Amino acid sequence: MRRETEMKRGDIPGEKRHHRKGKFTEGLLDNERILQALDIEPGQTILDAGCGTGYMSKLFSKEVTKSGKVYALDPDKYFVRVLKNETQGTNIETVEGDITRPTRLKESSLDLIYLSTVIHIFSKQQMQGFLQEVKRLLKPGALLAIVEMEKKETPFGPPLESRYSPEDLIKIIPMAPVNTVPVGEHFYMQIFQNMEDFG
Repeated sequence: MRRETEMKRGDIPGEKRHHRKGKFTEGLLDNERILQALDIEPGQTILDAGCGTGYMSKLFSKEVTKSGKVYALDPDKYFVRVLKNETQGTNIETVEGDITRPTRLKESSLDLIYLSTVIHIFSKQQMQGFLQEVKRLLKPGALLAIVEMEKKETPFGPPLESRYSPEDLIKIIPMAPVNTVPVGEHFYMQIFQNMEDFG
C-alpha cells in the first residue's frame, strides 16, 4: 500500500508512468542515522548510485558543502532530467548511467559510493561489473555504503531469495567491512572501506 503511494508521488502529471524498481525508500529510512554513520565531511566527493528521485543526493549535498561534489547517477532518463532541473546551480551533478557498467567518472575520484535498495536486483554479471566500477572509482580508504532490506519476512520488499544479509555482502564485496547499521524498520546499511594502497 505504502509503496504504491510512494510510486504515485514520484510521477509528474503529463509524464509517462515509470514502473521501474526505483529508489522509493523516502520516508522509510532514518536519514540522520545514515548521515551520522557515514561521517561525511565538507569537500568530499560522493556518488549516489541509482539515485532515483535524488532525495539522498540533496542531503549529501548539504553535508559536503559548496566545496564538495555529489554525482547523482541513475539509468532512468526521467529521474535524471527531473533532478537536473531541481538542482541547477548546486554542487549536484546528474549523470545518466549504470553503476554496473563503466561510467564517465574519473578513476580514484570518490570518497563515498552510496547504493540504496538496488543491489538485490543485480545479476551475477551485473554484480561483477558493479564491483569493478566501484573499485575503479573509490579513492584508497574511501567508503562503499550499501542499504538493503533485512533478509527476513517483511510486509513489503523483494522476495527473500533475492535479498542479501550483511554476512552475504561481506562474502561478496572484496573490501574491508567497517560497520553494519540499522537504518530503519526492515533496513540496514553495510559499510565497507577500500583498503587497497591505504595506510
